[in-house]
Amino acid sequence: MRAWLAVLLGLVLLASACGGEVTDDAGEDGSVTAASDDAAEDSGDDSNSEDAVTDDAGGDDDGGEATDGDEPNIYVDPRGGVFADFQAGFDRGDHPFTQLDSYCVAHEAAADRVDTDDGIGADEISIVHIKSRLEDAVNIGFGIPVGDMNEMFKVYVDHINEECGGIRGRMLSLETIEVSLFGPTTQEERNAACLQATDDYNAVFILNSSGFQGSATLCIVEENETMFISTQGQSDEFMERSGGRLFSLSNTNSENLRFAAQDLLASGLLTTDDIVGVAAPDTAGQPEDVEEHLVNVLRDAGLEVVFDIIGCGGSTICTEGVSESVTNMRNAEITAFFNVMGILTAPGYIDEMVNQGFQPGDVQFFASDFNSQASELVSGQIANSPTSGDLYNGAIVIDFRDTGLYRSEGYQPTALQEMCAALYNENNTVGALHSWNDPGDSSYGMSVSVCNIVRTAARGIYDAGDNPTRDDIVAAMNALGPVDHSAMIPASIEEGKGSMPNVIQTLDFSFPCTQPIPYERSNGDPVCITGRNDFRPSPR
Repeated sequence: MRAWLAVLLGLVLLASACGGEVTDDAGEDGSVTAASDDAAEDSGDDSNSEDAVTDDAGGDDDGGEATDGDEPNIYVDPRGGVFADFQAGFDRGDHPFTQLDSYCVAHEAAADRVDTDDGIGADEISIVHIKSRLEDAVNIGFGIPVGDMNEMFKVYVDHINEECGGIRGRMLSLETIEVSLFGPTTQEERNAACLQATDDYNAVFILNSSGFQGSATLCIVEENETMFISTQGQSDEFMERSGGRLFSLSNTNSENLRFAAQDLLASGLLTTDDIVGVAAPDTAGQPEDVEEHLVNVLRDAGLEVVFDIIGCGGSTICTEGVSESVTNMRNAEITAFFNVMGILTAPGYIDEMVNQGFQPGDVQFFASDFNSQASELVSGQIANSPTSGDLYNGAIVIDFRDTGLYRSEGYQPTALQEMCAALYNENNTVGALHSWNDPGDSSYGMSVSVCNIVRTAARGIYDAGDNPTRDDIVAAMNALGPVDHSAMIPASIEEGKGSMPNVIQTLDFSFPCTQPIPYERSNGDPVCITGRNDFRPSPR
């Protein structure tokens, strides 16, 4: 049982891994692995209209071409609105690692290269891919294709080395370390992987697209002062303790809560007339995060909040005190409930709400991506019981992902997605040919996420100069400013800001889902989480 629970936690940790989430079935790909918890990150959002942009997101559609000549090299995003505004401030210049018509551009090697630091030789620089073996999940029925991640990292690194001359003449030396997804030794394996990467390989960067957290993250960024780029959201504490060495394609766990609370208050979706229920797992660190960044924010705004902590008994499913907590919510006559529970706990809690008489419409549900509840894979488990799915139908989610855009008529992937996917499809040696609309397959999005991670690291190395030290690269990474993000949402890395997204939007959970390309499930009717495309700046 603990192995089952641990693997599902592993799925939750993959919250930011890839795109194209449309099913939880295994599919036919031989590289069937665990589904990404927010796989639609790279697939976009849907405003349930024919347009993929808001009504006021104007701007001339020039096909998304970058400007040429002596003028700033600005990509004109055909989506307009916040997307075009962001690109207007992102001058790509002639930088070899920011173009959208090529993954990298060949450039001159530095003539005076010397060994400068651990992992930085005159002719190469060491990077390590730590892979969590998502394929371990297949045997327990929680797998869909995400492709061959090892091959993905290799293709993008090889392209930089072979087609672009490396980075200022230094080749990227890539090593891969694999760790189990679940089991009694997983945390020990992660810590061992940290030490192997930092001690044996002298990694300058460690890269991960398959879920990796816990004490091993601090082993990397704090104890061994090594840069780490992941798709997964980290804690504010880890970000602060990293010394500017921790970067993520997702918001931090605390930001997920704080941004949602502040936005719901500002929009009027929550008011002082509401009584809000919150039940947090007693998983280490989570009650504190929930109380500080959600409960206290709502209480400080004058809302009544019924806040319970439910027990997990040291596992990843929390059942202790659930019945009593639901009774508390019932007695308090809550009008809203903010879901901060995990993939296994939320279904049981909502089931108990049904058992105690809650009816559809009694409560407005809210969520963020805390515990991956912005993922169709994760939140879809609530609908395993149709009556619970009916109760949760209409939940409002606040998150940065553009989930559901691929459901729009005329949807086209972004320029970055198309460039990344084409490069991988044309150069892999495993016969992969991934497309954004492959049913039951998140491989397309995974390839884009890996593409983005590798190029972000390369950009930081390049910006650090001809003979950089490790500290020089840390400084360069923290000065990148605007960065590409898989779905080309506004994103940046700045001093004190290693979590990249700069925007949020409103998304809606629907069950059963009748929209195009719903998230098909093996346990019942499909669900959808679909964005309204009302992107606005994150309330930092």
